[in-house]
Amino acid sequence: MGAFLGRAFRGDWGGSAPAALWPIGLLFAAAVALAVPSYDQGEEDFVGFGDRLGLALAALLQGLGGGFEVSQAAGGDYSDDFQSAEGAFTLSLVPLTVTALFLGALFIGVRQLRARLVTSGAYGTYGGGAGRTAGLEAAVRVTLLVTVAVLLLALFAQPDIALAEVSTSPWLAALGALLLTAAVSGALLQRDDLAARLAARPGPRTLFRATGTAVRAMAIVLVLCSVVTFVVLAANNEWRAEWDEDLNPLLLVLLVLPNLAVTFLGMSWGASVQGEAGGSRYGDDTSYGNDSSGDYGLGESNPYGGGGYEREAFGLSELGDAVNSWAVVGALALGVVCALTLGVLAARRSSGRGEQLLAAGVFFGLFLLLAGISGVSMEASGSAATDIGGAFSAAGRLGLGLDIPEFLLFSLLWIFGAAFLAPYLVQMAGARTAVIPPPMPAMPSGGPAPAYGFPPQTSSFPMPQPSTPTPTPVPHEPPLYELAHQLPPTTTPPNPRGRALVWITTIAAAFVIGGGAAVAILLIQK
Repeated sequence: MGAFLGRAFRGDWGGSAPAALWPIGLLFAAAVALAVPSYDQGEEDFVGFGDRLGLALAALLQGLGGGFEVSQAAGGDYSDDFQSAEGAFTLSLVPLTVTALFLGALFIGVRQLRARLVTSGAYGTYGGGAGRTAGLEAAVRVTLLVTVAVLLLALFAQPDIALAEVSTSPWLAALGALLLTAAVSGALLQRDDLAARLAARPGPRTLFRATGTAVRAMAIVLVLCSVVTFVVLAANNEWRAEWDEDLNPLLLVLLVLPNLAVTFLGMSWGASVQGEAGGSRYGDDTSYGNDSSGDYGLGESNPYGGGGYEREAFGLSELGDAVNSWAVVGALALGVVCALTLGVLAARRSSGRGEQLLAAGVFFGLFLLLAGISGVSMEASGSAATDIGGAFSAAGRLGLGLDIPEFLLFSLLWIFGAAFLAPYLVQMAGARTAVIPPPMPAMPSGGPAPAYGFPPQTSSFPMPQPSTPTPTPVPHEPPLYELAHQLPPTTTPPNPRGRALVWITTIAAAFVIGGGAAVAILLIQK
């Protein structure tokens, strides 16, 4: 390990820098593009370009795991009614568009770095050679450069605007960049060595192939749902008519388009979108403004924050009431197409039923992860103290996302149902799959078997026969045929796929049984 790290740190940092420049440059260019508009501030420009750039970077770095929190504290000169006041606002949102663009830019940069390493002959062969770990060494350098650059951007993206301070959780953003960069760069730059290792291990090779199938299906499904969602939103002019800013709202939709696509696909499969809003307060202060109730628009509750929250659900039935029944038909059709996309890919790329179910299980896990992080929540809290000794504290929360128990139930039915039916549909269409092998052709009932599997040739014209004498067959001995290439070996080799099949079946069963148990527990608690 010491020798490896020594080679990594003494390596070509200048050659690894262009690969790290792609994702970092993309983040900075997107932040500049978002910071250029003044957002109807007029001539005062209260929030300058530098502050807007910091806010844009803070919003974009949420796609790598960063946070977004605005806190404010003021003394007695802040208001005539309050001696002191403080408040905080937290936005929890992962813009998956930023994550996808970051991974795409990183993929391009690392591919170019790999091409340069191959051209220069820096790679060695598997099993030995000084260049065997050249790919991992370059991956370490690229990962460190990207992580440090993201950390610096996150530290810069914490502007102080008037009395408000913006926090971005820079260490979390750097950790997310480290994990994503290490995974992508390590897999691409050390691909040959990984392929050679997987070739000798059937279990990890099957898992790796099933994961690749699931990732491809997820990419196709997300692109399809994103296009449908964007077309639906662009065709609806009612929500855009209420937008007062100069910035086109469709540009902001692009930042969270994969989030909306995941939510729309979950709703197409039968899950509902759950919304929660409300607040809580305690204390007694009626000196602020003209609000005699003292709740400031928030629901009454006890000092421990219970009550005052309302929940609403929006599913297929509500979609039919809000639009029409054809919208429900279109949503269900989209769900069928997405489910069959996974099933067809798994049937065409899998070597057996076990690998196909494993690919479906990996897809289910990835989709569950995306459903968990595609929602949005906002929290606000504040407290104040008056000159006469009164105190007031309030908190509010707004959340929107898929109902996870319903999502678990319906996604299990759709994903594994499509994985089971897709091989039969593919064969009905005339294609062959490895999941369901084609039937063996029937052997002829009489006559000697043709050598090497070729059918006997027939002709309507008599052919002249050679004049060589026919040898006399030995009595009580069957005729011999040249079938040595078809004989099974005398000793049966061990089956290396048996153990892999056991592991695949166990993992697939764990996904199904564990998901069903989780659905039951969550529905009972709900």
